[in-house]
Amino acid sequence: MRKNKYITKKIFSPLDDLYVLLESMEKILNLTIDDNDYVIGRKQLFYIFLHETGHAFITKSARWIHELKEDETDFVDEVVVRILIDDLIKKLNIYDKLDIYYENHVNHKKELINYGFNLSEENYLYLERIWYEKYSKDFKIEKYCQFVLDYYKNNNNSFKKI
Repeated sequence: MRKNKYITKKIFSPLDDLYVLLESMEKILNLTIDDNDYVIGRKQLFYIFLHETGHAFITKSARWIHELKEDETDFVDEVVVRILIDDLIKKLNIYDKLDIYYENHVNHKKELINYGFNLSEENYLYLERIWYEKYSKDFKIEKYCQFVLDYYKNNNNSFKKI
């Protein structure tokens, strides 16, 4: 098994589990990979981690969204995570960690169609603008989730699940 100077103790089990998965894959495939073996995949992994961990932060801040009707939960969770990711990328200045992947593959409004929501560019930009105007400074995720839920309930005929 490979030694990694950066992994010294169990800090966060999902990441530790991924490291164990990598080692298991290497053993089964009888190959060892390193950073140079990733092309765009490394940037995609970085984005996926941001996205899925963003969902965890939303759940931690507003667990109640998972008690809503399925379409409401999906709308709030998926809209908020995308806007949160963009804000975090800016604030952390980590665009270089995912630039090529992000430029070529990330279209938040279009991705929402995969969840059955036909959200116009105008609606998405409105929700994004409200985040930055009222909630971004202190990362008021729960209050923003409530805002997005109310917006959905008041406008869902415009972009309800298709």
